[in-house]
Amino acid sequence: MCNCVLMKRTFHTQRGLPTKGQWCRLVGLFLACAGGLAAADSSAAEFFVATDGDDRWSGRLAAANVQRTDGPLASLAGARDAVRRARAAGELSGGVTVRVRGGRYVLEGPLVLEPVDSGTAKEPVVFEAFADERPVFSGGRVVAGFRRNGPLWETVVAEVKAGDWYFRQLFVDGKRRQRARSPNEGYHRIGGLLPGPKDAHGKAIARDKFVFAPGDVEPWARLGDVNLVLMHSWETSIHPLKSVDAASNIVEFAAPLKEWWCIGYWEQAQRYYVENARELLDRPGEWYLDRRTGTLSYWPMPGERLEAAEVVAPRLTELVRFAGNADEGRFVEHVTLRGLAFHHADWELSPEGNSSTQAAVEVPAAIVADGTRHCTVESCEVAHIGTYAIWLRRGCKDSRIRRNRLFDLGAGGVRIGETVMAKTDVAESSRNLVDNNHIFDGGRVYPAGIGIWVAQSSHNRISHNDVHDLLYSGISIGWNWNDAENRMHHNVIEWNHVHHLVHGVLSDAGLIYCLGVSPGSVIRNNVFHDIWPYKQPPFGWGIYLDATCGSYLVENNLVYNTRSGGLMFNNGGHEHVIQNNIFAHSADYSLWPYNERRPSTLRRNIVYLTQGQLFIPHGERSLADRLAAKEPLGLWDENVYWHTGGADRLRFYRRNFAEWQTLGLDRRSRVADPLFVDAKARDFRLQGDSPALKLGFQPIDVGRVGLYGDAAWVEQVSHAKCPVVPLPPPPQPPKPLEVDDDFEKTPAGSHPAGATVSGEEQGASIAVSEDRAASGKRSLKVTDSKTLQPTWQPHFFYEPHIREGTVRQSFDVWLGAGVQFFTEWRDTTAHPRNVGPSVRFDGSGTISVAGKTIAKIPIERWVHVDVEAQLGKDAPHTFTLTLTPPGETPKVIENLAFGGSEFAELHWLGFSSTAATDVAFFLDNLKIQRRAAE
Repeated sequence: MCNCVLMKRTFHTQRGLPTKGQWCRLVGLFLACAGGLAAADSSAAEFFVATDGDDRWSGRLAAANVQRTDGPLASLAGARDAVRRARAAGELSGGVTVRVRGGRYVLEGPLVLEPVDSGTAKEPVVFEAFADERPVFSGGRVVAGFRRNGPLWETVVAEVKAGDWYFRQLFVDGKRRQRARSPNEGYHRIGGLLPGPKDAHGKAIARDKFVFAPGDVEPWARLGDVNLVLMHSWETSIHPLKSVDAASNIVEFAAPLKEWWCIGYWEQAQRYYVENARELLDRPGEWYLDRRTGTLSYWPMPGERLEAAEVVAPRLTELVRFAGNADEGRFVEHVTLRGLAFHHADWELSPEGNSSTQAAVEVPAAIVADGTRHCTVESCEVAHIGTYAIWLRRGCKDSRIRRNRLFDLGAGGVRIGETVMAKTDVAESSRNLVDNNHIFDGGRVYPAGIGIWVAQSSHNRISHNDVHDLLYSGISIGWNWNDAENRMHHNVIEWNHVHHLVHGVLSDAGLIYCLGVSPGSVIRNNVFHDIWPYKQPPFGWGIYLDATCGSYLVENNLVYNTRSGGLMFNNGGHEHVIQNNIFAHSADYSLWPYNERRPSTLRRNIVYLTQGQLFIPHGERSLADRLAAKEPLGLWDENVYWHTGGADRLRFYRRNFAEWQTLGLDRRSRVADPLFVDAKARDFRLQGDSPALKLGFQPIDVGRVGLYGDAAWVEQVSHAKCPVVPLPPPPQPPKPLEVDDDFEKTPAGSHPAGATVSGEEQGASIAVSEDRAASGKRSLKVTDSKTLQPTWQPHFFYEPHIREGTVRQSFDVWLGAGVQFFTEWRDTTAHPRNVGPSVRFDGSGTISVAGKTIAKIPIERWVHVDVEAQLGKDAPHTFTLTLTPPGETPKVIENLAFGGSEFAELHWLGFSSTAATDVAFFLDNLKIQRRAAE
């Protein structure tokens, strides 16, 4: 009912004249009515919730009557139940509006809304804040009773001591505090890997233990409560500990790492940190909870006062649940949450720990929905949680998440859909709207949390959101790493502002990241900028179309300030239309094209460099494959390319622009300054005489990007307010490497210095040995195994990075019966066109090049070998091989052809054993040297 009617009813139920305080209450009700009348549905029944309410009351009064026999309800669950009772009694015939007075409410359990709580399109059910008031629903409890103990505040939490409660987060005066951690900043590094069963990646490395550097891990008391967090490039895993051996420096997890990750995959000295040991509590802002005694210890921040600080620990892990069931045809429909704040939800850890493949997909949400239709969460706040904020999980359709403020998140912001494709249309979440939300400060527990994540879901619109300051990708669309059937199609991502992500914590991320074939999907009119990943791998893309991603329309986007590039559409992607975008100011590269199954269109784009390279080299092999197969390269045209260092700084892989055009690409494109208004200040408007405009480029309107609405909402964050962040320096070209190794300084059993070794499995090995030597006492022994696959394992290689001049490779070799190996020079990628000198040896002493026998050498004797070639694009594509058996005249064989036509620079030089039996050969006095010009 209208508050004016309620005010009148309240006045007439009182005896005598109202007191001064009662008059103030009535005036307040009148003013609130004036502010909220326009939005009220005159046909909707009204219920009220207040901090001084009582769930035994009717809830039909905004304030308690004088006798305190009736008034507002005390909780959302109480209001839900009151509505159920009124409906069951036939007292309600229309919609329902539950108005919630301001103040703090403690949730005893999540608010569960079921199909019985549904409204209709004309008569919805709305739970909303009272006009101009702010209700906050907390899943936490205030922890009190602290006493000083040296620099610490301590209290005993009785429920923890009794085993009824344990929490993993703590908030002091509304700010998250850190569990006791080591190191306090940054990370420890794994000291060594241990052998274990072979995993899905082919690595025989232990998945439940590793060697740590002395002092980094200790056998702390309450070891079972200590968590070790491993950093896995684009994910993390959290491990309870089983044991710590301080003598051998080995730490063991309670359970092995899940199969999709392995220890030391990207770098052997992998990053990690440990937390939640009492002994690590050593600086302000840290805390520790002793599960056994219930003692909470907190080291206060400067300025915090024991008598004034509010300390809150979360009790619940879920705050709201829309409990429909699409598979059973039971839906929660036309229910809205508006203007409510939901705070304090914890995260949980199973005894075996946590590990997700990507995007923290195993992490739940504080507000979770199944089987919803036309439900809305708007103008709400979700904060101080350990999980995702909102998840439209299964069978949610035509629902809206709009104008919410989601921050201080354990994982990410909004999720739609599931990782497994629904078998029926009704079970798919689709046709949902995520609009005008401010999502920031995420990844506080699970750094891989995504701002907005959509998977196996279609016809959604993601618009006008501002996403920033998360530690992985901002928006993630799709969940297929191949062309398999999926439910991703007709999703529209538009007018979003996504910026300032990753902050060096994870890597291989995108401001927007997409997977799978997605026909009808569009990425348009967004501004994506500032993504700064960790260095291994150093990938942080603007628009990242990964892993066979296909059929996107990508248009009218502004992308700048990226680490590895503005656009990635490699790795099997296909049939995109990428047009009218600006890709500017990338630190390392600008684009990663090719390796596509079916080519894409790239037209009327502006690619603007101040440093780095145009293309990342990884796609060059795919381009060569397509050229060799005479396959179409796609439509590239009407683009503008520019490098502020000059046109000659632009290289299309190794081609200049004219050579690139001879491939049929970019025939009407131009290498020219696009004439931005002020690129240094990140003002990418075009001057009137821009060559891009003459080619048909349409100006991009960034004024509509991001949040919209009233000034207070919009001014929280905007593209116009973003500071200009200078680019980090680009990676320096690797210095040329020369090798001169007689293996005398390398301990027996060790790998060759400066080389990368691969394939040491099933008895195969590459190690310095004292079995025999051409000179001195040691040589390099390469041992193969008859069971080892692929056939080119084991192998080792150097990365000389020599770009010009004449290079000589020399070594002594000892062959035994059954040996087969080759030595080979390569350019930037392992493509046959990029192979230079390649020489094969077998156990009969036969030497062959390009499949033809060219010489014979004695076996079981040391023979000296020289390979010499001139580098450079215009150099002869031939090499000279010299063979010198002991006591014999050198045999010189000239004009041997390179293995490929594209070899010009020496970036890889290796030896690969290809024997199909248990056999070994030896190398000594190995050299890779540049020859001085004669």
